[in-house]
Amino acid sequence: MLIIYLGIGWLAGIWLASILDWSVSSWLAMGIVGLVGSFLARNQTGLRLPLVCLAAVGFGGMRYVTAVPTINSSHVAFYNDTEEVILTGLVIDEPDVRDRSVNLRVRVEEMSLPDAPGQTVAGEILVRTFRFPVIAYGSRVRIQGLLETPPEFEDFSYKDYLARQGIHSLMNLPQVTVLEEGQGHPLYHAVFAIKSRAQATINQLIPDPEAALLIGILLGNDNGISPDLAEDFRATGMTHVIAISGFNIALLIGLLVALGEKVLPRRGAVVVAMLGVAIYTVLVGAEASVVRAAIMGTIFLVASRWLGRPNYAFASLMLAALLMTLFNPHTLWDVGFQLSFAATLGLMLYADPLIQWTRRRLSNWLQKPAVDRTMGFLSEAVLITIAAQILTLPLMILYFRQLSLISLLANALILPAQPGVMIWGGLATLTGMVSPLIGQLFAWVAWLFLAYTIWLVRLFAAVPWASVSVNMPATAVLLLYGLIALLTWYAKQTPDYRLKIRAHLQNNLSQRAALGFSAFAALLTISWSTSQPDGQLHVFFLDVGQGDATLIVTPNGRQILIDGGYYPSILNDQLGQHIPFWDREIDMLIATHPDADHVSGLVGVFDRYKVNYLITDGEGLGESPIYDEVLLAAERGGTAVHPAQVGEIIHIDEGVRLQVLHPGTRLNEENRNENSVSVRLIYNNFTFLLTGDAEEQAEQEMLTTGLPLTAVGFKAGHHGSRSSSTMPFLEAVHPQIIVVSSGAGNSFGHPHPEMLARAEAISAAVLRTDELGTIEVITDGQVMWWQAWER
Repeated sequence: MLIIYLGIGWLAGIWLASILDWSVSSWLAMGIVGLVGSFLARNQTGLRLPLVCLAAVGFGGMRYVTAVPTINSSHVAFYNDTEEVILTGLVIDEPDVRDRSVNLRVRVEEMSLPDAPGQTVAGEILVRTFRFPVIAYGSRVRIQGLLETPPEFEDFSYKDYLARQGIHSLMNLPQVTVLEEGQGHPLYHAVFAIKSRAQATINQLIPDPEAALLIGILLGNDNGISPDLAEDFRATGMTHVIAISGFNIALLIGLLVALGEKVLPRRGAVVVAMLGVAIYTVLVGAEASVVRAAIMGTIFLVASRWLGRPNYAFASLMLAALLMTLFNPHTLWDVGFQLSFAATLGLMLYADPLIQWTRRRLSNWLQKPAVDRTMGFLSEAVLITIAAQILTLPLMILYFRQLSLISLLANALILPAQPGVMIWGGLATLTGMVSPLIGQLFAWVAWLFLAYTIWLVRLFAAVPWASVSVNMPATAVLLLYGLIALLTWYAKQTPDYRLKIRAHLQNNLSQRAALGFSAFAALLTISWSTSQPDGQLHVFFLDVGQGDATLIVTPNGRQILIDGGYYPSILNDQLGQHIPFWDREIDMLIATHPDADHVSGLVGVFDRYKVNYLITDGEGLGESPIYDEVLLAAERGGTAVHPAQVGEIIHIDEGVRLQVLHPGTRLNEENRNENSVSVRLIYNNFTFLLTGDAEEQAEQEMLTTGLPLTAVGFKAGHHGSRSSSTMPFLEAVHPQIIVVSSGAGNSFGHPHPEMLARAEAISAAVLRTDELGTIEVITDGQVMWWQAWER
């Protein structure tokens, strides 16, 4: 049990260190205090254990802090996104071969800038090269190109993913020259050569897609599986079949021990098995889930086969987690590690109780022989799957936002075939590497199991509603785990104690129900009352990154949304913060022009709200795929579509109106930014001008219409680019504030220094979403004020 408590404390320390900005010395002091305190309190059982855990927390936090690299001039990532560099380094891992490119992991040794001497730098980078030629492990290379910071996407941070592997820089299709070959460790060369030979053998003996699946199952390389088939595995909840797991390791250990004991003493066979597990771990890529299974398998071999002692599975699992995070603390955030850990813990906690509970229930209905036959099928195919999924399902929903409704049935019919895949596929590979003729005999049998697996996966994936999209925030996942823990605790209580709990709940059920209903009604009433219109005009410039989205809420609660940014999830989150929970209607939506950073987020709006009117610049279908989706979504939702007409007045609410300033009847066919719908928001004495991505030509046209342009506030055109917000236009508008909607650290350099200088020249205050987050302008029609929502 001590290992379990130490492991929990250690992992907690790593997690806390990731969110607390503490120094190494602070964590070290905590560890020393806990260690010394536990020694002094060694005779006080109640105090000793908490102090031991405190020490583990401190040392875990210290380990995390020491693992975070310092990005300075001696680290290659320091030169990201600057200028072209020349690097010399070593390919330190097996090439990751894809359909159209190859990813290389390179440890950098030296770097030079153009016309500058070389300097020694540290760090690893990921280099994407052309598909051919493939540069092998151990090659020393010279690379010339631009270092880039890994990107962060809407629902996945590639930057964080690579950082957990110690990579902070990318190079995309640089010039690569091989300087030397055959460098690196001889063992890795041998292992990768065996793997390459094994893959070639499988491809020769078995056709695709069965060959690609077997390579994924046996060798951990699933790059050959087509995207459609990979998606079918995800939809049916069968991706664990492809992943190397404890099943593979257990089968390998059993095989090596059985063969080893025929020619070696027991402990000699254990050594052979441990070496085989280590080599296989390297062979399949040493992913976190494989390493976890390999460590636990090694612990089993040492405890049970070498020392002859019982193996405590919970301690083995925690010791594996401790060792892995000791080597690399960032493993804690590896999705494969989390899923593997959760699945193993679920098997330990729930597999046997589920089997025993099912057996007891079946015994009430069937005779013992029938019960045994039924359990022989249910135990492996269904109950073990349920046990593993109890703790992995919340994580899979969190990370993949998908729930397979057909997973249990698919597992029940597909899992029984997997031992056949492993055994016959392994035999075909091993014998085929020596004798293709003999290997072919085994390969035909393996093909049957593989074809059966693929056929069922595709069959189940084609079932309507085989999987559904589920968007569950991290908070909900934590609450779900809390509920699972509560139910697990309850299930492990004695029957008498459970009866007492039930009686207590039943005696207080009516009171609790009344209290709960009253609290629920009160919360709804308070939320409803506090979200009523306040009689003022609100203009929200939403923080949607490098894009545009503006929400106008009138004094009586009508809503106008102008553009939607690039990311639907960000826009939906922002709208949820500023539109009352009970309001599912948007009165008007304006799509200023078809650019993706303005309209990509709008498609989902039609799915969530009833949109009464859509104002466009007059462009129709065919302008861009994304814009087409917006127009089609409007059509499906019964939204009236109206092209903006210069000079028209749109009355929104009492005292609130929009005056259309642009575009005219003729659109610019070369630059659609110049067609942006531009409107002047008017509420009594308050005015605000919004021009989308309008640039110099559009601004010049607005200046010549004779329509009033003056406004208290102005949203800078085209995110504050140098080609918009020209001086004549700014002088005509003469705003007190200029709002710039741009993304932090955007690659376009928005807002441009020239535009900022022009704003300063007219004494206008500049408010930027990349610095302030969402900006809210509020007015009663006479006085204006603004506030920034915390980023």
